Amino acid sequence: MATAMRPGRVDQPRDGEAFLPPGFFDAFPSLERDRERLGPVLHRTDTPLFLVDTRILAERYREVERALARRSARSAIAYSFKTNYAVAESRLLGELGAWAEVVSGREYRLARGLGHPGEEIVFNGPHKRDDELLLALTEGALIHVNDREELERVLELRMAHHGRARVGLRVKADLPGVEPSRFGLSLEDGEAAAAVARMLSVPGLAPAGLHLHLRGDTDDPGHFRKAARRVARLLAHGGPEGGRLRVRSLDLGGGFPAHGPRPRSRRTWDPRPIGEYVDAITGELSPALAHEDGPTLILEPGRYLVADAIVFVSTVLRARRSGNGQLVTVDGTVTMLPLTHYCPQIARLFTSDLLPRRDSSLPSTVLGSSCRENDVLYSGPLPPAVRGDFLVFYAAGAYNSSLSPEFIFDAPPVLFA
Repeated sequence: MATAMRPGRVDQPRDGEAFLPPGFFDAFPSLERDRERLGPVLHRTDTPLFLVDTRILAERYREVERALARRSARSAIAYSFKTNYAVAESRLLGELGAWAEVVSGREYRLARGLGHPGEEIVFNGPHKRDDELLLALTEGALIHVNDREELERVLELRMAHHGRARVGLRVKADLPGVEPSRFGLSLEDGEAAAAVARMLSVPGLAPAGLHLHLRGDTDDPGHFRKAARRVARLLAHGGPEGGRLRVRSLDLGGGFPAHGPRPRSRRTWDPRPIGEYVDAITGELSPALAHEDGPTLILEPGRYLVADAIVFVSTVLRARRSGNGQLVTVDGTVTMLPLTHYCPQIARLFTSDLLPRRDSSLPSTVLGSSCRENDVLYSGPLPPAVRGDFLVFYAAGAYNSSLSPEFIFDAPPVLFA
């Protein structure tokens, strides 16, 4: 059981750069190097705030795009809206060609409002209301059915819809060493095959696609390879009379790790370049993808696209010595960085001119400015802090902003540079 942080003293380190692989900071915004570009953006708004380096965001998208282009003639990247709504609302990824991946009616309406046509929306998630399903059917979205009950509802709703429905199935693979998913139709126990057969029994209907999504931050390409292999088996033998199952899309989801530190729950951590994950997937699906009438391969990256590009910036309000260390209070709060529990936090101190503090580090505990006793954002080494310094948290782009409630203070703005 984890020991609760005691903010009245400097705690044992749980964060800091000792957790990092070599070259870690090469993947993230450099406030010192890009002072002229990032400084004006940072100084025109009060902290705390999230700062997005749009160059890194675009480069991550292009990395996935290039990896797909090498291995699949037909592909699409559907950005996972829930990972960071501000990025979706900026339209930056949409302008690069990204589709929208949504998991609720609210997110679906957001995607449509941002200009995504129904044909470029992937509608996932375990809870879709009938009115939301009917709208998505009408607008030509790709709906991935989560379970048999939802499939029967979709089939009933389809009777009122006379267009060409794009209805696919979410499937799941039980893999050794990977915790089973609660989402989707099992490939192992026949659920997925039975759902395919049910759809084929309806005149004029066949599965538009198959969708499989591994858990987030799956760092072993072998897991993607094994999952894709199970999907390939269904494609080879899941069609009429045990023959080939023809689908228009294969969606292998996301879950690809970005360049952040090892999650606290992992004993080992070896994230690979994005191309290795794409190669693992396409290598197993190549027989299906090679057909002239083969499917479009869809990937749904979220964390990989946004985690590196965004930093959380707070300002030091006060710093005082405590024993051989220091207690630092900043204007941010732990509710603004709710994923502090997920992995070690990486933070660096900068002067107000964005020059890094380089003095010898002290054991430090960084406290938030809420009235919570356990509002601890960081516990690890930092140079001596001075009021007015910027404390910058790295690898902050995935889920922090989306999960942050307006608790006591307004939600931090998200600025793009």
